[in-house]
Amino acid sequence: MELLNRVIGLLPSVSILFSAFLCAIVPMCFYWISDRMRKHDPPWKHEMPDDIDGSMLPAGSSNDQYEDIS
Repeated sequence: MELLNRVIGLLPSVSILFSAFLCAIVPMCFYWISDRMRKHDPPWKHEMPDDIDGSMLPAGSSNDQYEDIS
């Protein structure tokens, strides 16, 4: 019984445990909400796939005019 009382005496108070719980739950909630909102972003805010080159020129035009002549 003395060992149990000593272990209980070493535990932090309820307010500290509650604060630690909130430190984990609140960021998880913000992440969950922002992740759900990101799914409904307009198409221009999404990242481009890797298989498409990064050119923003219309189809059929070339990037030759923008090459650096060294």
